[in-house]
Amino acid sequence: MKVFKFFLIFALFFFVACDDGATRIVPEENGGESVTDGDENNDEDVPDSEADTADSDSDGDITDTTDTSDSGDDSDTADTSDSGNDSDTADTSVDGDTSDSGNDSDTADTSDTGDDSDTVPDVDPESDEGKCIAAGGEWDAFAEDETERCYKIEDCASKPEYTEWRGEQSWVEYYDLEDGLWTHFGQNYNTEYNDSGEPKVCDYVCAENAVREDDECKPYCSAVFNGSSSKIEVAHNDLLNLEHFWTIEAWVKQDDMNINSLSGDAKYIARKGDSYYLTNFYKTTTGRRSYYNMKGSFEYAYKNNFGIEQTDDFSVTAQYQSNAAGLPIETDGWNHVALSYYIKEGTAHLRLYINGQFANEETGKTNDYAPKSVSEALTIGYYLDKGMQIMPGGDSTIGDKEYFFKGKIAQLKIKKDYYSSDDPFTPSQLSVDDNTIAFYDFSGNADDSSGKGLNGTQTNVIYDTDCPLF
Repeated sequence: MKVFKFFLIFALFFFVACDDGATRIVPEENGGESVTDGDENNDEDVPDSEADTADSDSDGDITDTTDTSDSGDDSDTADTSDSGNDSDTADTSVDGDTSDSGNDSDTADTSDTGDDSDTVPDVDPESDEGKCIAAGGEWDAFAEDETERCYKIEDCASKPEYTEWRGEQSWVEYYDLEDGLWTHFGQNYNTEYNDSGEPKVCDYVCAENAVREDDECKPYCSAVFNGSSSKIEVAHNDLLNLEHFWTIEAWVKQDDMNINSLSGDAKYIARKGDSYYLTNFYKTTTGRRSYYNMKGSFEYAYKNNFGIEQTDDFSVTAQYQSNAAGLPIETDGWNHVALSYYIKEGTAHLRLYINGQFANEETGKTNDYAPKSVSEALTIGYYLDKGMQIMPGGDSTIGDKEYFFKGKIAQLKIKKDYYSSDDPFTPSQLSVDDNTIAFYDFSGNADDSSGKGLNGTQTNVIYDTDCPLF
């Protein structure tokens, strides 16, 4: 009985204690759960232990200021686990940069290798190196000879036109630290010609296409033909076989251009065998009258009424009396001469121009006229007439005869273009253009300046600086 009473009292005590401190879990209207105090009339009790700031429940509340387990709050000032905030002032993970790792302007950033403005330690101005730099020199601390540690390089002055360097184009000077003077240690530099002897620093000489005259280099611009053995020969090339539209022109200066010394034979400026040619001025006399003549011509092939191929000349001659008014010939100077051939409205025209003035023309009635294609060389200042048989199989022949030009030719041009106007024009310096077939400017050689490789071979030809004035 005593035991039963004791058990009954214990059970009553336990029930009362549990009823005072118990809590109840009731469902929320939205399906969640809420924790309520067991006292239905005491839900707004402020001291309720559930609002304690030390509450450790895991209901998702991340606003607790002392919560040290919060890994998502980037604004906690004491948060030491924040790896995404690059603006934290205590961030020491950026090469000495105590703030933003992308800010290259931080003064404490010692890892910036792209800053070329870092101050270089100053050189003591009283040291040898400092004195060298102040004098405008370069310092070589490793020079074997102490007198060569401070140096500078001086360039030669610009060389004149038509010259080339023979000596070095620069020299080295060294600075005497004691005397404060620059010296070149005996090198000789004078920026002048040195046509003989050992080359010296800054020496120049005339270029290959020039010669020294009156203490300057002047360019070659004309070929000189002696009238007895001088000649230029250009090997045959099909480009030199002309067709229906072309011009041969040149600047020429003949020797002895006066009425009393000219011979009666034409001298050839240029000729391609039995195909075409342009002659110089020559004299003929009729009675008491003498004339200056110039001639241009070409041979053409055609078939006669029987179908047999034949050849004939198509020639034009300009002739002037020695006392004629307005004579265009410069008897002691340069003359521009041109022979043009073209076809217009079915008529062939062969025209001769002297110093830009139309001199004369020959016309034909057919456009079939064109210079014969031959395999002979183009000759300049010379022509060899090999003679011919008078009759096929006969023994009568005309012997070989050589024709030599005497004087100077400055420029010779063959082109696929022509002069056709009767109006005067002012001849100018000739040059290469799109219509050029061959061009010889005689700048120290007989090469073709057009780039087509139609170079000539010279014999007893020299070159001169005497040129037309354009």
